[in-house]
Amino acid sequence: VARALRDHRSFLQMVIRGFLPGSLICHGDVVFQHPAPTSLEVLEALVLSVGPNKALAGSGFQVDPYSLAVGEDTLEPPLPEPGFPQYGVAIMVACGLCIITAPVVLLCLSTKRLSWRDMAVLWDRRDPEAGTQTLEMDNQGFW
Repeated sequence: VARALRDHRSFLQMVIRGFLPGSLICHGDVVFQHPAPTSLEVLEALVLSVGPNKALAGSGFQVDPYSLAVGEDTLEPPLPEPGFPQYGVAIMVACGLCIITAPVVLLCLSTKRLSWRDMAVLWDRRDPEAGTQTLEMDNQGFW
């Protein structure tokens, strides 16, 4: 803590009054000359001294910056960013697949239906005089 606050000209010392049993929570006093910084300024200095690996002022102590309190001042954790729920993405993907699949299925069914209708008309041509069915084809080379 003294390393984090040594840049303040009025900082004198840090006195640890005690540790809570079974944890690394400590209570202490920070002593400054007059004019002393506000508790918010002290809190800001402590929070800014926490590095990216959460080490306090380059020491070996890992500190959660949101657990620091100076007087009554604490750092409020950021609110979680509102995101789109995962079930919403799943519903959108399912609806998208339905929108893409439905026209393809309808197109296949309508094509199949038209081809059977044409086939029925083609096979339904009867010659009433001969009593047999005739089939007309454009390319007779396959018969």
